[in-house]
Amino acid sequence: MIDKMRTLTIAGLCFLGLAFGSGNIAHAQATDPVSKIHSYGLWDLVEIKDTTDSVMGFWAIPRIEVEVGNIRRLWFEALPGEEWNVWAFEPVSIYSKIDDLLFDGASDDSIDILNYRESIAADTATNLDVDGGIDGLVVKGFIEGDPLTEAAGSLSDPSVMIDLLADIGYPIAPGMTDLMVSGTAGVNVGMNPTTKQSLDCLRSGGDTCGECVCSRAGGTIQVTPWEVDDGVWVDFHTRLRCTYTRTETHTYWKTGIDPDSCDDCTAGSEDEPLINVVERELIIHWYDETSCPATPGG
Repeated sequence: MIDKMRTLTIAGLCFLGLAFGSGNIAHAQATDPVSKIHSYGLWDLVEIKDTTDSVMGFWAIPRIEVEVGNIRRLWFEALPGEEWNVWAFEPVSIYSKIDDLLFDGASDDSIDILNYRESIAADTATNLDVDGGIDGLVVKGFIEGDPLTEAAGSLSDPSVMIDLLADIGYPIAPGMTDLMVSGTAGVNVGMNPTTKQSLDCLRSGGDTCGECVCSRAGGTIQVTPWEVDDGVWVDFHTRLRCTYTRTETHTYWKTGIDPDSCDDCTAGSEDEPLINVVERELIIHWYDETSCPATPGG
């Protein structure tokens, strides 16, 4: 069975990337990996590499619903000497952050998969257009300087406290803060040592990193040319709405342990990758065009 997915995007945001779905048709053809997503805790960590194939960091997207006021995006920035800076930012800042990554040398493959994973989040999450004002350096799972950091770190199980804070829209990352802060009270480190070891392992490309991490590698991307309709004038004839469609065929395979169930998640391989077909639809509103451009990029 080939998995099919339709994504609707408004206001001219182009999403292009690897689709990690549940398709299960395999190629009899070896495929080199071009990108990875690691399911860790309750978040997906999208591996961002530069054009020399070095890991720049991990872009973290929650796999659970998070509230306005919570930390809703994280950037784990890889530093020299196996050190990390962790930054919180709002979904409304995603595309400026992507521009920053491209300026810093991120590869097109990494940005493709990041954009696609964000398109999936846009389909399922709410209030992504609301700016909760949460950004800054994250230390032990809290925004730097938060007085609750040490209290949470001193608990044998901080998850109960974290869950309560998440419910009231406090600036923490549900499903990630508890992993980062656990056992860190009084320790001069930025995150829980076990979490740091898992990140170091993922950064180095290790096959087994942490107790329950499922890593999904993507291979080839084949796309059909964009097809565009004739357009429809909207908002008192001030904007031209154009609908673009195409089909994307992606290969992928999974290894490791599912963090939700801690069951083996292995499926497919580089020699026998799985196939996922995505039917992409973009709706773009143009202000300065009298007819629909041939591609979403104009």
